[in-house]
Amino acid sequence: MSKLGVFDVSVRYGKVPALTNVTLHIEEGERVFISGPNGAGKSSLLGAISGAVAPSQGRIELDGDLLSGRPPEAIARLGLSMVPEGREIFGSLTVEENLKVGTGLRRDQSAVSADISEIFDAFPILGERRHASAGALSGGQQQMLAIGRALMTNPKLMMVDEPSLGLAPKIVDQVYETLVALQEERGLTLLIVEQSSTRAARVGGRMILLRGGAVVGEGDAATFASKDLLRDAYFGTSNTEAAL
Repeated sequence: MSKLGVFDVSVRYGKVPALTNVTLHIEEGERVFISGPNGAGKSSLLGAISGAVAPSQGRIELDGDLLSGRPPEAIARLGLSMVPEGREIFGSLTVEENLKVGTGLRRDQSAVSADISEIFDAFPILGERRHASAGALSGGQQQMLAIGRALMTNPKLMMVDEPSLGLAPKIVDQVYETLVALQEERGLTLLIVEQSSTRAARVGGRMILLRGGAVVGEGDAATFASKDLLRDAYFGTSNTEAAL
C-alpha cells in the first residue's frame, strides 16, 4: 500500500478546471518533487490533499485512510503536515510561540519541549532568536520556522510548497540540507513543489511533472535535469512521458 494515493482527482474553480483526472502514488520514505509551469495545478494538488480544496471527483488516501471530504484539521491528525507557499508564519508571535502553534493537535504534549529543542538543533538561528518576533526574521529564517512548525505536528508525510521561493541560493541550500537530514532522522515522506529541476536533481528524488492540470511525465529528478525534459513539459515540445 502506498503512503499517499491520489486516484483520478479533478479540481474545478467554477467552470475553470485546475486538475483533471490526476493519479499518483508516493511510497513511504520517498522524496517526490512536483513541478510544472505556472497554472499547472501544483498548489491545487497540494490543497486537495491537505483538505483546503474540495475535489470535484476522485479520492485521496493516506495509509489507506480516505482523506477526501475530511476537513484539514482531521487530515492533519492522520499525520499530514504542510508548509504553505508564503510560509504564513504569525509575525506578532515569537519564534517559540509559532512552533507551539504546531502542537495543538498532538496528544503527546510531554514530548513537545524535546521536539522544540530538536528544531533548534536543526536550525540554530531559530534557537538564538526563540524569543524574537517572528515578523522580524529574514525570509530564509521564516522558511526555517515554517518547516519547524510543520514538524511540530509530528507528521508522517510533509508537503512543502515552493521552499526556495524568494530565497538566496545559499539559504536554499541550507534549507534543503536540513530537510533531507530531518527526513532521514524521522523517516519522513516528503512531497515538495519545486520549479527548479536543477535544484531537485541536486537534492535527489522522483519528479512528477504537471501541465494544464494533468500529469505529463514522471521519473528520476536527475534524468529530467540532464535531458531538459522539464523544459519540454513546460512548453509541450515533446512526449515527456515517453522519453523516460
